[in-house]
Amino acid sequence: MSSNLHPAHAWIELPAGARNHEVLRPTPVIARDSQPAGMELPRVRVNALPKWRLRRVEQYIANHFDRCISLAELASVAGLSRMHFAAQFRAATGFRPREYLLRHRTGHAKTLLATTERPLAEIALAVGFSTQAHFSTVFKRISGESPARWRLASKANRPTVEVPSPRRPSPERDWMASAAA
Repeated sequence: MSSNLHPAHAWIELPAGARNHEVLRPTPVIARDSQPAGMELPRVRVNALPKWRLRRVEQYIANHFDRCISLAELASVAGLSRMHFAAQFRAATGFRPREYLLRHRTGHAKTLLATTERPLAEIALAVGFSTQAHFSTVFKRISGESPARWRLASKANRPTVEVPSPRRPSPERDWMASAAA
């Protein structure tokens, strides 16, 4: 620590392995005794991500959700720095970018669970999770049920619809039906 620092600032300790340029800004230290009781510091209002940038990011996520997408990549798509993007994205959607991506993956997984008989591990990989365990944990956190239980419940709730035969009725059946009438 340098001795020429202002007493109202402290340095952030870098985690092991962090590069020097990542976090080297002084952080203000606020004494609790200096605030009157019941008063809180005002929060800075962050503008929401403009709709055109949000649509761009949503489209990018929809096209690439099945692979690893970094915050830097999404920020680049939006044309912003990582921190500005993350704050504006959250203001616009109510979700952190990572949470939004996980919810998108889970939604697509629900479609696959309901419409296919593919194994859970295969679905997990298809929607961008690296393991079935991580998929199951995230799926349960978001939907409240494990993927297997959700699949069973979706099958039980699905109405049974009789699918007509793709074959044309034989002329003999038409004759029999008209004779009976």
